[in-house]
Formats: sequence, structure tokens, C-alpha cells
Amino acid sequence: MILFSSVLLTFLLIMIAASLALSKPAAPGRPLVFTNGTHAFAATTLIISLDGLRADFLTRHLTPTLTSFISSGVSPEYMLPSFPSVTFPNHWTIVTGLYPESHGIVSNTFWDPATQKEFYYTDPARSLQHGWWGGEPIWRTLEKQGGRAAVHMWPGSEAEGCGAKIVDHFNGSETLDRKVERVLQWLDLPVAERPQLIAAYVPDIDVSGHKFGPNTTETDDAIRKVDAMLHRLFMGMEQRNLTEIVNIVVVSDHGMASTSRERLFYLEDIVDTQKIAHTDGWPLYGLRPKAGENLTDIYSSIKAKEAGNNGSWKVYLRDVDMPARFHFANNQRIAPLWLVPEPGYTIVTKKEYPPGTKTPYHPAGLHGFDNEHPLMRAIFVARGPAFRHLHGEGREWLVKGLGTGNDTKGEVRAGRVKPFQNTEVYRLLCKSLGLAEVQSNATLSGLTLVDESIASTLTATSTPTSPSPSPSPSPSTSPTTSAKPQNIGISAPALPEGEDVHGKASAGQKQNEDDMTWWELLRSKAEHLKTKLEGWWSSVYGDGEGGGKGPRR
Repeated sequence: MILFSSVLLTFLLIMIAASLALSKPAAPGRPLVFTNGTHAFAATTLIISLDGLRADFLTRHLTPTLTSFISSGVSPEYMLPSFPSVTFPNHWTIVTGLYPESHGIVSNTFWDPATQKEFYYTDPARSLQHGWWGGEPIWRTLEKQGGRAAVHMWPGSEAEGCGAKIVDHFNGSETLDRKVERVLQWLDLPVAERPQLIAAYVPDIDVSGHKFGPNTTETDDAIRKVDAMLHRLFMGMEQRNLTEIVNIVVVSDHGMASTSRERLFYLEDIVDTQKIAHTDGWPLYGLRPKAGENLTDIYSSIKAKEAGNNGSWKVYLRDVDMPARFHFANNQRIAPLWLVPEPGYTIVTKKEYPPGTKTPYHPAGLHGFDNEHPLMRAIFVARGPAFRHLHGEGREWLVKGLGTGNDTKGEVRAGRVKPFQNTEVYRLLCKSLGLAEVQSNATLSGLTLVDESIASTLTATSTPTSPSPSPSPSPSTSPTTSAKPQNIGISAPALPEGEDVHGKASAGQKQNEDDMTWWELLRSKAEHLKTKLEGWWSSVYGDGEGGGKGPRR
């Protein structure tokens, strides 16, 4: 019996060691190698952006594939976009880890006073010039460290000097099936040609949200079609036995709010446009006064009108009262004066929508508003070997409202982490690929699993209507001065000093697993398992002196 118990303990220790080896993220500069049974795979990550997928769209019971993906991966209830919550700044933030004020793409349209040029996102001749794009996108980080990347239509990937070696140009008429084929083609390449990073962009939900509005059958249909696209992609990966080999990250860049002609304000009624040389952004308005005009006087005049609009819009001076949480001041490309409407309200010109017009206002849906408003919330869901240490440990909790159309309960079990801003994604991607990161505005040293005991404070809202502050607003910062990567792992709950997880004194013990070496972590886990197993063995079979209770029935 003693020999048998020793063999059993040894076997279980070997199994836990193997599990730890597989679940520990790759260290920078030391990418893992996997196999699907027939081919070798270096650490590989696929990131897919679903433009305009608002976080609460997942509660509409239209996304069985994403719901299943959430239940088998890790995700926050929502991810915060960066301000302003528009497409080009946020897609560049996702792949660089920098706030728009830091990477320089401060809106979809803006004026650069240094070069006296205008950036306009739909004009490639202007927007794809190298000088606009600051920071280093993840695909450049990878290629500089010897890897290969393939990018499919990601905003900014076609800019001069910023692209990967493989870049698919934007094609607004491309079918969803073609996107699936393209990604699978890259995964099917020989190992010497296969990319370790694939970044793909899907604009369909955003296009429908603008054209029809977020709360319409047309947008619901777009959500269904995109979810079906993910199903075809995931099935293709499953057929290749890649489900547990390739990291998959699904994100969106922002949410969407409905517009109405009853919620319009005319720019000409707010400011004397004869005093303005340039207007930036939209649906926000950045104002640059003409030479000789007094900025303070213009601001004071607008501020006096702000009080009478019932909080429908606000005015900010970039260098005086711009909210620090916007991280939207430290760049001269940001206009000195800004009008920021509340979600659902729109500032237009009389030329754009003449007073008295009876036809509905278009676009029917807009974004670009306060990045912390629930209507602007984005998504982040991840699954794969780099994220396995954050899932499957029995700490998943019941998330209500995410069931499929056939699930009357509308609930799934999921590995939840705390909400975070999209400036953290670049660091997570670097960790998944074993890369040393460059400077970024990322602030998290680890993703923290949410305890089910606080689940009630994070219940998804199907119809968000009011602003909600960030779970942990961060101060305005410049890029970190050190490019040294920080470990992305489980952040253990704080414990009293000198106390271990069992409440026993443990002087000098390392309480954070991320601070341990691999061997220290393995030894700690093994000792903990050994203690548990010995206790179980004693309770079932006794201590060798007839004290056992016998097997439980």
C-alpha cells in the first residue's frame, strides 16, 4: 500500500508539472513550439477586430459562436476604447499600446499645425504618408525580432514604413467568406513561410450601425453574419487541430449610439464659425481659431451657452480643463478647443443638415464620444496556450445574459478578468508571442481573475443609457520610459504580510507567482498538491495503523 501510494503521488506530481509547463506563458525571446500532430507551430496569435461591436451586443442572443468562445476563454465584461472612440485612433492604439495623444493619430480627421497638412482617413494619398503614424505596431515588433506577420486590412497597416511584410489592402466589398479563406491560407503555409501573427479587420457591424443604427434588424443581421463567419473560421482551425495551439484574440474598437434629428445642435449656434480656421474630428468638434482671434474669449462665449443645453454637450480647453482620463492633451495635433456631445447627440453644420429638414438624419449611428460611456464599450476575448493560465482553474463564474437564442437561462460560465483599456492589448499580444515589447502606455502587470463573489457588480446591461466611470481610472501618462516587458499573469489577491494562502505563517515566502522562477513555481505547486493528497490519503485509507474511515460510497 505504501509503495502504491508513492507511485500514485509521483504520477500526479508529474502530471501537475506537465500542466504547469504548458500553461506558463512563453518568456520573451523564447517562443514555444507546438505541434498539431503533423506540423510544427511556433507561438502563433490571431487577432480579429470586429469594428463597431458594442459590448452589450453580446447579450442579444445573436452570437452563439462568440458566446461559446467566451465560455472557453478569458474576457472582461467590456474593454474600454481610447478617446476619441473612433476607428483609426483605436485600431492604432490596439496594435501599439499608445494613447492617440502618444501615437499621433488623434482622430479620423485632424489638422497638423507643424506640417500645415490635414489627415483624412478616407484619402490614402494623405493618410498613408509615413509622418502621421507614430509608435511601433505589433507586427513590426515581431518582424524586428525575427518573426513573420500577415495583416489583413487593419487600419494603418498600409501606411508607409508601418506595414508588415504581408499586407492585404483595404477592400470594402470583400466577403466574410473570403476573410476566412485568407486566414486559413496563412495558417496552411509551410513552417518557414507561416506568419506567427495574423491581424484581420472586419468592418461589417460598424458599416451597418452607421447606415441603419445600432438597434435595428439590419444591424442584428450583420452581427449574426459576423458570428457565423467566426464559426466557419473556428471550425477550419479545429479541422487543422489548431484550437489549442494558436492563440485567438477577438476585439472591437468601440461601440455605437443611435442618432436622431431631435438630438441635433448646430455648430453655427454654438460658435461664430467666421473665427474658426479649422475643424477637426467628428462627431466631436475640435476648433482651431484663426490667427488673431482670442482663444479664451471664444471658449468663454461657448461656455456660457453650455449651461443651457441640459448637459447635451460640453466644451473643453485642451490645455486647461480637458479631463485627464481622456489622455487627450499632449499633442499639438489635438485642437486647442473641443466640443464633446453626449452619446446620442450630434453637432452638425447648417450646410450639412439644413434647419427644417424633415428626412431622418444620417448616419443613423455614431461613435466617438466619451470612451467610458457604456454605449462606447468594446470587447476583448482571448483563448489559447498563452491565456490558459487564466482559465480552467475552477474560478470561472456564471455570467448572465450571454446565452444563445436556444438558451432560455441566458447564462454561461466564463473566465472573467477586470475591465481594462485597449492600451493593454499590445502588451498582451507581445506576451503571447514571447516578444520583448517597446515603449507603451500599458499599465497592468497582470490580468486579474474576477471572483464570482463580486459578479453581481459586473452584470451585463442590455440597454446601457448613462455614463459609467472606469473601474480604475488611470492618470494621464506619457509612454513608459522602459521597454522592459512585464509579466502578464494571474495577480493573486493581496494577503496579510507573512501569511500564505492557508492562513499560516510563511516568512519570506514569495506571494506573487509571477515573481517566482519556473522551478520555484513548480516546487510550490507540487508541495501544495503533495500536502493535499497526503491529507486525502490519510482520511480515506488511514495512517497505516487502522485509523482510516475506508473508501467513501
